[in-house]
Amino acid sequence: MIKPIPCKTFRGASTVAWMAKLSEETNEVLQEAAILEENADEDGTVDHDKYGLVDVKKRLIMEITDVITLCTSWLDALGCDEEERDEWQRRVNEKNRMRGYHEEEA
Repeated sequence: MIKPIPCKTFRGASTVAWMAKLSEETNEVLQEAAILEENADEDGTVDHDKYGLVDVKKRLIMEITDVITLCTSWLDALGCDEEERDEWQRRVNEKNRMRGYHEEEA
């Protein structure tokens, strides 16, 4: 598995700056998701007048991955190294499993 690498650009940023960046990145996800839902064909593409065929599904995947990287970067800025991030992810996965959010493995 390829893990996200924390970006150092916002390392010393305030909580408000992190929140603003998360909001910006999340809004990009919402925009692409709306286009995918409302305008894309079954393959996730839209035929745009100006740009031709646009793969909205791939753009949405890229934006979601940007959010993952931003969150990883914020965790890093809070002092969570890779090992600690792994442990927190394990805890969240376990919590979600207990709530029935995950499909049981065969």
